[in-house]
Amino acid sequence: MYDETPSTAPPAPCAQCREIKQKRYEAVRQGDRRRAEAMATAMGRHQRAAH
Repeated sequence: MYDETPSTAPPAPCAQCREIKQKRYEAVRQGDRRRAEAMATAMGRHQRAAH
């Protein structure tokens, strides 16, 4: 009926993704490398478990 192309925009991140990202960004900003690495690991685990 309509000649619209499907959206190629990625879906918005879930609440837990946003929280983990925010914590990692804050750790990087503060120079807390260990916490930044821990948040990167947490994101990987979350992605495998939830998405």
